[in-house]
Amino acid sequence: MTPEKDFEVVGFFPADHAAALDGKVYANGAFWDLLRFPSFPHVLPAMSLVAVLRVPYRAYHQDHKLALSLEDADGAAIGFTVEGDFRVGSEPHLRVGDPTLMPLAVNVNGLSFDRPGDYSFKLEVDGTELKRYPFRVVQVVGGLIAPGVPTPDETPEGDA
Repeated sequence: MTPEKDFEVVGFFPADHAAALDGKVYANGAFWDLLRFPSFPHVLPAMSLVAVLRVPYRAYHQDHKLALSLEDADGAAIGFTVEGDFRVGSEPHLRVGDPTLMPLAVNVNGLSFDRPGDYSFKLEVDGTELKRYPFRVVQVVGGLIAPGVPTPDETPEGDA
């Protein structure tokens, strides 16, 4: 059981496109864990990152900080960070002590990957990591996944 002061992540996932409207999330092409690209570096033109938080009543009417980021397998930040402040109040239908759901969808354009590998999206609230979403990026050659295919900067000289 989560202490009543702690935020709970109800959902955290990428999607091809998503929107959060009227307390609901609308998502297309959601929950992928593999991206296939023919060459590197490669830019993913557009995607969305969805988070649904359960906000405890003791956190109402306070300023909080949200951070979404992308890291490689070594924990290095990869050019994507979204930070923002939020404050949640109680809605009329809630009883004293009830938590509330806070859905959000962040649209991301031009996310760049320099090489194949393991990555993860990270969700933090008030400086505390709450959730990670791991996924893999692979190179596709001739329609087949080709792990270990050297990228141009890894090709030994003379082996072109």
